[in-house]
Amino acid sequence: MTTDHRTSFHRFVEFINSGDATIGETVISPEATFMTPFSPEALRGLPGYLQILTIMRGAFSDIQWSVDQVVVEYDTVAARFTLRGTHDGEFLGTPATGRAVIAHASNFYRFVDGRIVDEVGQPDLLSILGQIGALPPSLG
Repeated sequence: MTTDHRTSFHRFVEFINSGDATIGETVISPEATFMTPFSPEALRGLPGYLQILTIMRGAFSDIQWSVDQVVVEYDTVAARFTLRGTHDGEFLGTPATGRAVIAHASNFYRFVDGRIVDEVGQPDLLSILGQIGALPPSLG
């Protein structure tokens, strides 16, 4: 089956920006694995990705991801994002500050039949933590 991975990827971005699980069901394989700095073990399937969104939306309720660059090769999509949000909830132990945050992420996705089967995501946590004042002054 030939699938347009670029179209599936943009549908995935629609999912993460809306949080609409019905969209997520169409672009995430039930067997998908997600490697994230928020968990030492891979998160799995749509429930796993919803955990990631819960962490991010719990800390930045208005968070939105915009796509800066997409490269598609065979079954792999590499993407660079800019994320923007307001720190209005606890994030990795840091209470809400009300500060606006802008950071980048670089992620790699593998698709099978139009659905994500694995992702390795690397948000710039150091930048986010610095912007919310969670780092010592010499590191922020």
